[in-house]
Amino acid sequence: DHRDLHSFPTRRSSDLKKALSVLTLGALFALAGCQTAPEPQPDPKASKTVYQGVLPCADCSGIQTTLTLYRDEADQPSRFELRQKFLDGAKAGGSDVDRGNWIAERQSVDGKSYPLFILNPTDPSEQFRFLQKATNAVEMLNADGEPIESDFNYTLMQR
Repeated sequence: DHRDLHSFPTRRSSDLKKALSVLTLGALFALAGCQTAPEPQPDPKASKTVYQGVLPCADCSGIQTTLTLYRDEADQPSRFELRQKFLDGAKAGGSDVDRGNWIAERQSVDGKSYPLFILNPTDPSEQFRFLQKATNAVEMLNADGEPIESDFNYTLMQR
């Protein structure tokens, strides 16, 4: 029958479109199921404090320094990043980035107690110490945790 020949391709075309639709939907669901979870967003309670300044340098005019202290969602010390860039001299343009853990302690100076930030607390050879005598500034201390005896400025200001 002539009519049956014409209706067969139409019906088959319709079946093929339905099958493709089902396959496409199935593939989309499969892909959606395979996707990784989105990156976790930072906890809004977590915070960071940034201090900047130019610290003295023995063989250059100074070291542009940025200290970033991160605190976790419970406001406890967590990680730090210390960026140092040499301004001129033999190491001009050179930079160094140190990252690790830090802790907060207290240190008494002239009978007053101040926050003390110790970077890399478990590695004395890589340790940095900063004393917070003002709410918006920290002072770099020597390896023994004492103020550096110098006419130069070892203070980083909060920004």
